[in-house]
Amino acid sequence: MRCTRLLAALPLCALIVACKRPEPIRLQPTIEEPAKLVSVIRLADPSSSGQLLRGFYPPESGAWRWAAKKFSVALSAPAAASENGAVLVLMFNLPDASVQALKNIAVQAKIGDLELTAEEFSTPGEHQYRREIPRSAFSKDPIEVDFTLDKVLSLPNDNRELGLVVTQIGLAPK
Repeated sequence: MRCTRLLAALPLCALIVACKRPEPIRLQPTIEEPAKLVSVIRLADPSSSGQLLRGFYPPESGAWRWAAKKFSVALSAPAAASENGAVLVLMFNLPDASVQALKNIAVQAKIGDLELTAEEFSTPGEHQYRREIPRSAFSKDPIEVDFTLDKVLSLPNDNRELGLVVTQIGLAPK
């Protein structure tokens, strides 16, 4: 009887041995790489939103953001900036409603102790605030740039300070 049971179990054992079990999935811990800082922020690109430090409102139409009266960004220095300097470029749109209500808006930037000259804008549409940055400003990386506007638009039932419609901010090599 014992032998009969053994013979009956033999095909079952052969079947179990023949079936190859899949290797268990081994989860390996991963270390997330921090986002690489860039020298040009396109506000339509969500990957660089971590470089927007202060004074920006949520994206609108997936392409731009309103900036408040004071706003700041962190930018990576472009290649050779510590030797040649660079050019700061703020690209923005000044809406017609802002021009009608405020007549003009002055934009000024500051990098550390370096205050850049202000520029006044009084026409609606696309504009650029461009300033040369000396190589002495690139002693550390990233570079924090603080912008200030002299006035902003305030709308009824809206708590935001509406300054500029910013599309891009960056440091370009000279």
